[in-house]
Amino acid sequence: MKYKAFQDWYHEGKIKHLLLFEHDGYLISPPFATERCKEYNKIMKYDGTVSYIDTELPPATSKTNSVIYVNGSSWFIPYGIYDEFNTVLQLKNDTPIYHTVELKGKGQFYSGATNGVTGFSFPLGYEGTQYALYIENDKPKVIPFESLEKAHMGTIYANGKYWSMPRSDVPGYVNLVSFDGNDFEYYPVPVNTNVTRKFTDLIAIGDIIYSLPFGETPGLTECIEFDTNTHVFSKYTLNVPDFAKKFNSMVKLGNNIVGMPYGDEFCDDSNYGVIFNLITKESKAIDINIGAGGKYRYRSGIEYNELAVFFPTGSPQYPIIVVNGNGDVHSVLHYPDIMFGRPIIYQNQLHVIGYNIHTEKHYLYVFDSNLEYTLIEL
Repeated sequence: MKYKAFQDWYHEGKIKHLLLFEHDGYLISPPFATERCKEYNKIMKYDGTVSYIDTELPPATSKTNSVIYVNGSSWFIPYGIYDEFNTVLQLKNDTPIYHTVELKGKGQFYSGATNGVTGFSFPLGYEGTQYALYIENDKPKVIPFESLEKAHMGTIYANGKYWSMPRSDVPGYVNLVSFDGNDFEYYPVPVNTNVTRKFTDLIAIGDIIYSLPFGETPGLTECIEFDTNTHVFSKYTLNVPDFAKKFNSMVKLGNNIVGMPYGDEFCDDSNYGVIFNLITKESKAIDINIGAGGKYRYRSGIEYNELAVFFPTGSPQYPIIVVNGNGDVHSVLHYPDIMFGRPIIYQNQLHVIGYNIHTEKHYLYVFDSNLEYTLIEL
């Protein structure tokens, strides 16, 4: 299949569901909705059988990209890449509750995090979304946050605060930012300030934060380590070629962090993942043997059965890649007709939604410990 940008799927596909989340002991999938079905607003429910919860969410493309569980409810964080979508949906038991925040924007919140009592999301913000979203006491509210558009992407909770690494689509912005429920604090990351889209995500190991470099161009080659107690940065040069758009997803696997390449559509040298040892701080490259260029988009990775499983979300022409704890490719699984969403472990099996790009049908793929799957049509 010829390379196709994910924004093309927004227009050409009819994708209703991609994300899975565990709610009250069963699986749900919020309405995603691409342009051809932007009015679609049902919540898929799977508890052994498939059913749907009707909602009154307004039409919008890519309604929800993140769900968090706060104080007994699941909260659907608004994304809306092309639409001013400012409705936050709270799912309490099986009942949708709607909250409207007073400010609008497009491509608002890519991810979210929770400590169980509160929830928070730093803004990605494609347009007009220079505020963060804070959920407390069953109410969402916007928190003014002065930054550039597309300045942040990932959000995690660690050591009593919410954190986000700098994405930054323009040069110069390098702030790791924390929020404690009241105030923001800023910690400039000591990296090349000229590279854009520096980092997309981060992972917490106890009170220590790690982030692998992304980078819209070459120039970022270090894994970043940040101690949330001492506020000290450490940098470790990765033993990987310096290519554009490196690592967009990280999986903790034993004492290692494994990352797979996102890839640049104009280059053919982005065929390397990485495994970084948290104890020795040493790393090695993982050659995925795909050198044709294009975005592999290994955005969705998960630890399963002592393996790191990476799904090429948005790029059905590329395979699922499975890596073991030694940093070796364990298996490569090809499903060229299926666009996979984000996986989840449920009842000790790996579940992920697959959208058939030809029939436009949706399926729940359930992988067992041998990575053999069963299919459930949605």
